[in-house]
Amino acid sequence: MSFSGRRRSRRIVFSSAAVLQYGDDDLLELQVDTHNISLHGLYLITEVRLPLETPCTVKISLAGATSRMEAIAQGVVRRHEPDGIAVAFTHLDPDSFLHILNLVKLHEAE
Repeated sequence: MSFSGRRRSRRIVFSSAAVLQYGDDDLLELQVDTHNISLHGLYLITEVRLPLETPCTVKISLAGATSRMEAIAQGVVRRHEPDGIAVAFTHLDPDSFLHILNLVKLHEAE
């Protein structure tokens, strides 16, 4: 799935561990925490401020009662806030899209 444009989907509060990867020649990784997520992006709690429009990959840990999964999203840094950065998804593989879709729907139903 590819995405672009302004926020169009509902965000849910979602706290989880994630790995933020960025850089071309030397891949750099940061352990970060998520704050919220939607089908179009997520907000990461981090002191690191990557430049706006920096391409990155986010590996999001999706832990359930009986299983653990990982959603992988390609994105770009869209916004800085005092406690973190917003990443807009530019690509989700079909499995990651379905995992995030199910997560959002589950939380919307609560």
